[in-house]
Amino acid sequence: MKRLLSLLLVSVLLSGWTARAQMAFRPDSSAVSAFHARELIAPGALIATGIGIHCFAHDAIDVPVNRWFQEQWRAGRPERNFDNYIQYVPIVMDVGLGLVGVPAEHGLVDRLIEGSLACLTLGAISWTCKAVIDSPRPNGVDNRSFPSGHTDWVFVGAELVRMEYGWGWGAGAYAIATTVAVMRNYNNWHWMSDCLFGAGLGILTAHAGRWLLEPTKRLLHIPDVTLGVDRPLHAAIVPTIDPWSGAVCTTLALRF
Repeated sequence: MKRLLSLLLVSVLLSGWTARAQMAFRPDSSAVSAFHARELIAPGALIATGIGIHCFAHDAIDVPVNRWFQEQWRAGRPERNFDNYIQYVPIVMDVGLGLVGVPAEHGLVDRLIEGSLACLTLGAISWTCKAVIDSPRPNGVDNRSFPSGHTDWVFVGAELVRMEYGWGWGAGAYAIATTVAVMRNYNNWHWMSDCLFGAGLGILTAHAGRWLLEPTKRLLHIPDVTLGVDRPLHAAIVPTIDPWSGAVCTTLALRF
């Protein structure tokens, strides 16, 4: 029911709305995708801090922080699981903002390739860590606590948004990402070190997606496609309701 209401609300807000995609490109796309050592600073610091706390200061930092969340902030309140849904918002923003007129660093096809490479890299590393590292969750459900999958997923999306659209949109995406990381602690699914490592991993793999973009296109012989520049792209989202079942549906129409 909640999902249907949410879909209906979004559909109504977007009903009949049509947008023309606008995408800004730099003259040398390979320069945008080039590796820069400074891009390792923030994710490296988060990853190192997460590992340090997990390995050497779990009892001194993770446990007291978790106790504060459970005893002081949550204080017996029920779990609030909206983080299960908002974790997807930044990655949707990365693909979708360019379709509603926000100038992006790359075209739609490049954003899809870049995001796919980032998410595949993230998934491989994150799930390997969960399978190999024996880290019990604070709620005791299983031993797959490190790193936080929700956190690394939302942070890869947030960094992709920042890289594509700048800090104006990136700040909002990072606010969502930080909220998810906090809620993983609040809901007692993760330790603080899980979320710090996950945030760093998400940011790092977002950059990996960009570093791999041009080599992947060359390897697979994918040409530059500038949808929205020399060929305007129009998108329309229209809500519909099945008269027989009452199901709420949304129709997406793209015109090149």
